[in-house]
Amino acid sequence: MCVKKPHTSDQIQANTLPSERGQVLPLVALSLFVLLGAAALAIDVGYLRDQQRIQQIATDSAAFAGASELSFKAPSLITSGAMRDALNNGYANGVGNVTVAVNSPPQSGAYSGSPTAVEVVITSTHLPTFFGNVIGALNPSVTTRAVAAVNPNELGCVYVLNGGLTLHGGGGGGIASPTCGLLINGDLSVTGSANVDALFVGYTGTNSGGGSYPAGQPIRLTVPVSDPCQRFPACAYLSALNVSALPCVDTTPQNSAALPPGHYCHKVSGSITFAPTAGNALYVFDQPLSGGSMSGAGVTIYNNSASGITWSGNVSVDISGPTTGPTAGMAYYQPPSNSGSITKNGAAGSVDFVGGFYAPSAAVTLNGSLPSVSLIVVGSIVMNGGGMDVPGGDGLVQAGHPVLVQ
Repeated sequence: MCVKKPHTSDQIQANTLPSERGQVLPLVALSLFVLLGAAALAIDVGYLRDQQRIQQIATDSAAFAGASELSFKAPSLITSGAMRDALNNGYANGVGNVTVAVNSPPQSGAYSGSPTAVEVVITSTHLPTFFGNVIGALNPSVTTRAVAAVNPNELGCVYVLNGGLTLHGGGGGGIASPTCGLLINGDLSVTGSANVDALFVGYTGTNSGGGSYPAGQPIRLTVPVSDPCQRFPACAYLSALNVSALPCVDTTPQNSAALPPGHYCHKVSGSITFAPTAGNALYVFDQPLSGGSMSGAGVTIYNNSASGITWSGNVSVDISGPTTGPTAGMAYYQPPSNSGSITKNGAAGSVDFVGGFYAPSAAVTLNGSLPSVSLIVVGSIVMNGGGMDVPGGDGLVQAGHPVLVQ
């Protein structure tokens, strides 16, 4: 009888292993492909999200720039202003697969058809990827949209361009600006019993949360505001004026005689009475003003010195800007290149400017004073126990401040 011997382990391996060899390699290759594909997708998605974030910032900025032209009452410049801003941020319409569309009024959303809003849509196609082409994700695109609007009831009359607004209210005081608002490119710091009575308050930095706001007005974090100078014809005229070409006045009137208009290259000291005029009276001072009492109607003071002005004690400053002529509405002008500070010391006396007070690089410090000005554009403001009355008007406040709404 023949008995069949069982297979040994060596025989089993010999019979089975050759047919299974190489099956692991395809599985490993497939797994690596899947893992590499997932990693590639994660890298490309992260890159595209970063590009979308950058593009959204540019879109927001372009919409704000377009709405700024509405604020400046220049509707014909809305598209060019938004396009120029997008270009400055690296998005040129029709260049590099980029499309920039500017719609005023917006064509969609909650502000569709609103004449006070501007919509910007930026689309970038055929964006490059690191690994997308390998797995078939070809030619991705990113579209971003933003809407900025102007509230015609939000009129700005206090512009702080290069610093913050600090209001220490230990002695009371504050800002009285009930018909127009405060626009601050920096921190808002209000302490003690100081009141901020303004139509609205916008700031770009931090808010101390102190003080009081009796009107319950909106206080919001916003984008930086631009220098409003060019929106006012008087300011635009003065910024383009070549004062060095103006002839100098050689003498100064004596015995308290009124000072005639002109370009004063030498120092003028003491109290000043500006010559009365029914039209436009421009006074250019190359040397520092003494900070004494001043009075005059129809007057524009152009501070061309490297210093600002300090008023101390019982001074009386009563200046009203011209109502006609190229500098109409502007009472005090200090060019942006001049960072001379403006200071008022002491509660005694008064400092009143009917018209615009423009010193965009100046640090203003008010120590116990209560000045009045129709519109103020300065670098920074610190008020120590005093305050400021800013009623607005005089043809200088023309439209609202743009804000991003979508």
